[in-house]
Amino acid sequence: MEIRQTQFHSSLQKNSPKIFLIGSILASLGILLVTVGGSWDITNHLLNKPESFFSPPHALMYSGVAIGLIGAAISFLGYRNLQESKDVFRLPLQLKFIGIFLLVGAGPFDYVWHSNFGLDGLLSPPHFTLLGGMLFCSLGGMFGISRFLKTRELKNNFANYLLVLATLPVWLAGSGVISSLSLPFSNTDYFEFNPEPTFAFVIATVAYPFFISLICIVTAKLSNFKPGVITILGGLFLLIYGMTAIVPNFALLESVEFYSMNMIPIVMADLIVSFRKTKKVSFVAGGILGSGFYMVYYPYIMYTYNEFLLGKLVSPSMIYHTYFELMPQVIQFTIIPAVIMGVIGALVAFRFSNKILVKN
Repeated sequence: MEIRQTQFHSSLQKNSPKIFLIGSILASLGILLVTVGGSWDITNHLLNKPESFFSPPHALMYSGVAIGLIGAAISFLGYRNLQESKDVFRLPLQLKFIGIFLLVGAGPFDYVWHSNFGLDGLLSPPHFTLLGGMLFCSLGGMFGISRFLKTRELKNNFANYLLVLATLPVWLAGSGVISSLSLPFSNTDYFEFNPEPTFAFVIATVAYPFFISLICIVTAKLSNFKPGVITILGGLFLLIYGMTAIVPNFALLESVEFYSMNMIPIVMADLIVSFRKTKKVSFVAGGILGSGFYMVYYPYIMYTYNEFLLGKLVSPSMIYHTYFELMPQVIQFTIIPAVIMGVIGALVAFRFSNKILVKN
């Protein structure tokens, strides 16, 4: 019996990095489910569908929280039995724990809020707690997966797919934070949390292009600029965003073809960085990615610029028309800042990727 326990402990120590990787994958998958449910929930709010804590989007979100919690527990098991590289995996574990603490706390917080105040806004305290947990936990998953691949020097296609899984939830969670600070979806019967229109305009114009460029260039850099990685990442983001923000609104179904055109600058950026793997070329790709932010975040981003430029009351059935009515003005005001922020995002991406791939 004692020999078996010794063998089991020895096997656990030997496989602890892989166990930590499995935990990181589950953490990223869990946050992916949470973000999908969150985007779906926003659409339901916008369409004024009956709202309660026990709704399908909430079920998806908190299933994701449960998977993330399991992932954090498995990561802790792997970390405990690591014989080396503990310093490398300490930060990912800490990020996951902070994220899970916020996510688990957001559940009962959200239930109490719904029970007392009914419909809640995008920037309500429980929702922002949830967003913070999503961002921390997804960063923990990304750091954990990326550092495992770096320590094992894995550079095959499977490793690249894992990198996409690692960064996609971060992109979605970060976009959720930016949206909550810029969209006017936070006023309810009890509270008025809507951001001030000028503040929201600036946040959207600066943060969205920066973040698109940052995530895409980080993913490319982590994969050593493998062709197709940015395309896969961008395609999955557009698919998730389109299925949760556009398809549920029948008035927007005809615009799916328009939204799919976002693949053009994404593929262009992918080809550019894959052909010439240099920092300067990445700046060009970052500028291209940032310049298209108004289309990437269609349709909801229209509400941010409508508040500042038109101030119209827009029903869900009129989103499409108002979006294109605003487009010339939005492009006029934002194209230069968007390109600049895209370039800055690419610059930060190089430094951020070095932080992720800390030497063992």
